Amino acid sequence: MMCITTRCIAGLLALALCPALVLAQGKPFPPRLIVQITVDQLRADLLHRFSEGFTENGFKRLMRDGVWYLNAQHRHANTETVVGHTTLATGTDPSVHGMVANNYIDRRKLDQDKSEQEGGTAVIDTSTALHVTTADSDYPLLNPDGSQSDHGQGRSPRDILSTTIGDEVRLSRGKAAKVFGVSTKDHAAIGATGHAGTAFWYSASYSTFVTSTFYLNAYPQWVNDWTAKKLVAGFANKKWSLLLPRSAYSFADFDDQSWETSYPGWGRVFDRDFGPASGQLFQGYISVSPAADALTLDFAKALIVGEALGLDEVTDYLAVSLTSLDYIEHTFGPSSLEAEDHLKRLDAGLADLFVYLNARVGLDHILIVLSADHGATEAPGYAVARLRTSNNSFDYSLVDVQPMMVEYKESKGVSEPLSSYTAPYVYLDDEVIRKNGLDRGEVLEVVARTLRSMEGIAHAFSHAQIATGALPDDQIGRAVTASFHPTRGGDLYLVLDPGWFVRDPSPLAGASQHGSPYAYDRHVPLFFMGPGIVPARVHRKVETVDVAPTIAAYARTRFPSGTRGVVLPEVVPH
Repeated sequence: MMCITTRCIAGLLALALCPALVLAQGKPFPPRLIVQITVDQLRADLLHRFSEGFTENGFKRLMRDGVWYLNAQHRHANTETVVGHTTLATGTDPSVHGMVANNYIDRRKLDQDKSEQEGGTAVIDTSTALHVTTADSDYPLLNPDGSQSDHGQGRSPRDILSTTIGDEVRLSRGKAAKVFGVSTKDHAAIGATGHAGTAFWYSASYSTFVTSTFYLNAYPQWVNDWTAKKLVAGFANKKWSLLLPRSAYSFADFDDQSWETSYPGWGRVFDRDFGPASGQLFQGYISVSPAADALTLDFAKALIVGEALGLDEVTDYLAVSLTSLDYIEHTFGPSSLEAEDHLKRLDAGLADLFVYLNARVGLDHILIVLSADHGATEAPGYAVARLRTSNNSFDYSLVDVQPMMVEYKESKGVSEPLSSYTAPYVYLDDEVIRKNGLDRGEVLEVVARTLRSMEGIAHAFSHAQIATGALPDDQIGRAVTASFHPTRGGDLYLVLDPGWFVRDPSPLAGASQHGSPYAYDRHVPLFFMGPGIVPARVHRKVETVDVAPTIAAYARTRFPSGTRGVVLPEVVPH
C-alpha cells in the first residue's frame, strides 16, 4: 500500500501551481550542456593573489563574462573533499545529504552488527569500523580488461541520501539526458555525479579512469581508446618546470621553505623529474603535480566527444573535479611556488577547455559553473614566520599523556588508549571500555575535559550536545550542526583554534590541511557563466548550498530533494 506524506502532497501541489516547472521528459529546454567544475582546495583569495600571467580565456573569462560571487562560503564545519563536492551537487548540508566526512562510522550499521552477535550484546571495536565514504562491496570496480575487482574495493553513490543536480537533470529530461562526472578521486567523482549518471575516477593501478559495476557493466569504446593512448606513461622522464619566467611569480624567491614536505625524489625545489613510469613513486608524482588535472581534462574532452554531449536539444550534465591543487597544497602549502605555478597551469587548462567547448558545442549553449569543495589552511610554519603566530599542528597521541588522562587510567588500571581521532570526530574505543568495565559516560567526560585543557583546542562538542541543539548559536555552532548526521557522527566533534589542524603521523604528512569551520577553509570562488547571464561582480555573501538550486532553476528542473539553498537572482532573475 502506498503512503503519501504531507510533505509529498505539499510538493505535488507546489508543482501543480507552477506549471512552468513541470517538464515532459525529453522536452527541449536550454542549456544543451551544464558543466560544473570543482577545483579541489581552491581558496578564494588565490585567484587574486596568483593572477599574474593568467590568460584572457581561463579564469579571466569567467571574471569577465560570468557572474562572480566574491563572498561565497561553505556553511558546514567539516570542510573535506566529499563533503564539499556533494554539497555543491545537492544544494544541502551534510546533515541532510549524509556525506559528513571522507571516513566515518555509521552507527546504524554498528547496531545491526551488534544485533547479529549472540545475544545482541557484542561491542564492536570502532577502531576497525570506519567506513570509507562511497565504499560499497555490492558493486566492485570494473577493470579496464572487463574483469571485476575484489568486492572490498567496490564503490557506489548509495551513501548519498539526497538527489544531486545531475540526478534531477535525468529525472526531468529522461534517458535522453546524459549525466557524467570525472575526477582523479572516487569520492569526488561520485559525490559530484550522484545516482543517475556515470562517474569515472583515476586508477593508479591501471593508469586510466575506471568506474564500478553500479554504473557500467562494460566500458564504451571511447574509454578503451583513451586508455590505449597511454597518456600517463607520456609523463615518464619529463619534468615539472615553471610554466612562466620566474619574474611572473610572487613566490619566485621562496621556492625552498622549511615547512614544505620534502617529497621523496623531488625535494622542495624546481625542477622535478617524473622519472620512469615503473618508478615506485611515479604515480605519486602524477597526483602531486599538474599532471593529474591535465589527464582529467583530456579524459573529459574524450567523454564529451564519445558521449556526444551537448549536441542535441536535451540538456546534458558533466561534473569535472580537478584535484591537483589539493595534493600540491597539502604537500607544499597554499603559499608556495608549487601552488602558484599550478594555478597558472590550471588557468591555461581551463582556457583550453573553454575554447574546446566553444568549438564543439558553442558556449552560447553551455552553462559553466565553477567553485571549490573547500579552501586551505596555511602551513603553520608559514604563519609563524610571516605573522609570528603560535599556530601549530595538534598531536592527538599526546591526549593519553595529559595528567588528567594519566590519573584516570591509572585509577582504573587501564593501559590502552581510550579514544582515537578521525576527522572531524573523536571515537571512544568501546572494546577497551567494555573489557575494563568502565562507565562510558565517565570516559567521555574525561576525554572531553582533557581535550578542552590542551593548547590548540577550541571546542569538543559531544554527540548529545549536537543532537539536542545545545550548541552556541554562533557561526561555529551552526556550522557544526550543519555537518552533523545523527547516525554518522562520532562521540566528540573536535574544533581546533584558528590556524591549527590535527597532525598526520605519516612521514609523508603534508605541510597544510583543511577541514575547519574558519573562513580560510569555507571561502571559495563561485562563477556562473552561460547564455542569458549578465556579467556581474557580487560582493553579497552567498552559500554553496545555493549552487544546485540555482542550476536547477536555470535549467528548469526540479530542485534536488534535500535542497536548503536559494536561487541566486543574478543568474536566474525573479
